[in-house]
Amino acid sequence: MRNQTGKPTPIAPVVRQTCTYEVPAYLQRERTAHEWADIIEINYFPMDVKIGPDFRGGSIERIDAGGIRACTLYCDPMVTQRHRSHANAEADEFYVIEMPQLSPVLITQRGREAFVEPGNFTIVNGAEAYLFENPEHLCLRTLRIPCRSLRSRLPGVDDCVATLASANQPCTALFLDFAASYFRHAPALPAEINARIEQQLLDLLILALTDERSSPNETSVRSGHRLRAMRFIEQRFSDPALQPADVASAIGVSERYLQKIFSENGETLTAVIRSRRLTEAKRLLANRRQNRLSVTQIAMIVGFSDPAYFSRVFRQDAGMAPIDYQ
Repeated sequence: MRNQTGKPTPIAPVVRQTCTYEVPAYLQRERTAHEWADIIEINYFPMDVKIGPDFRGGSIERIDAGGIRACTLYCDPMVTQRHRSHANAEADEFYVIEMPQLSPVLITQRGREAFVEPGNFTIVNGAEAYLFENPEHLCLRTLRIPCRSLRSRLPGVDDCVATLASANQPCTALFLDFAASYFRHAPALPAEINARIEQQLLDLLILALTDERSSPNETSVRSGHRLRAMRFIEQRFSDPALQPADVASAIGVSERYLQKIFSENGETLTAVIRSRRLTEAKRLLANRRQNRLSVTQIAMIVGFSDPAYFSRVFRQDAGMAPIDYQ
């Protein structure tokens, strides 16, 4: 990756911090909630915080590695609420992966409720309002990921917010195991290694989010088909022979029906496949100093069999030729 001067952009070092808060005996509950909310804001983003009379404090261990922030939150019972007004004030938007370790949490967003027990996870969109409740003492691991990073890989990620990802599914279990290892080892890894690990973590997260889910109604069925299609595209986008008919056949529906599902979000299957290939091409182009690949090689790797067509659609998408992308 290079900056506007043409010089390589240095990879940010891994930073580890801990914020601890203990309630002074003299402090009123309203002020305690305000001070604890300030700590929450520093590590996540602004939220309203409600606490009970027995709240005695908490701590947040934070690891900043590349674009991902990994936090381990310990605290007494509380309720936090992210309002739309909070989100509108934010320059950056983030998704947060919520992974309780000791006791369950309740997440409400987009009219859905996810009761998340230890060993499972859910995702919330920090750019939208949501409610978080932990009725018991909490140990919660979270991953805060920029929205643009996840949406570029999984455009339908908002179909997954406040839904339960169960460790009974193998891809979910694999992601959670990898995430647990990431929390242990990330602080000791060199920054350039963490940049590679970040991509692997996102790969596993996408597989987990597109894993099989229960589908109790037609809306959920259609969302499930869309997620399975996105999962198949994620696995096969580098195949230049991949066509919309292949995606539909793989998940057992007609191409017309699947195209209709994607059209509800203003998308086509062809455009989604092309977008995924371009996203991967941008990642490889930004790291050409390390991978030493030519533009033609990158085009072939990501699934474009015609380098001239690749250059044309890349320029339309990025506003510049692939050779100039940094």
